[in-house]
Amino acid sequence: MLHGLDGLDGIGDLRLDLGDDQFHLEGGPGETVTLADAGGTTVYADLDGDGVVDHISSLHADGGFDVFTADPHRAAWGLAVPDPVRTPAEEPLSWGLGPETTPEKVTDGPGKTLEKAGWHRIEHG
Repeated sequence: MLHGLDGLDGIGDLRLDLGDDQFHLEGGPGETVTLADAGGTTVYADLDGDGVVDHISSLHADGGFDVFTADPHRAAWGLAVPDPVRTPAEEPLSWGLGPETTPEKVTDGPGKTLEKAGWHRIEHG
């Protein structure tokens, strides 16, 4: 589903949070990083410039694609983020829409749900 993450050395200023896993990509706040492997190519983007990936687009070798966002109401549209941004302690806005899936790398188990990962698939094909 996500490509190019295997073998990363943890050096970089752009952070990617996937459930309990955290990766550091070679990029900075407000930048994008493109990684590829035999399964396809994934673009990891920080649309709001806070140094944390909030938008993921993957193109798979079989021609399929997935687009994920950490905030479908802001990041999906590339909108500017007004200050202050909501704090992690606040509940995310859902507008009654549940995520279809998530790029979470951990398996489901007690206490782990797709919503807790914070990722929403907004497009696929």
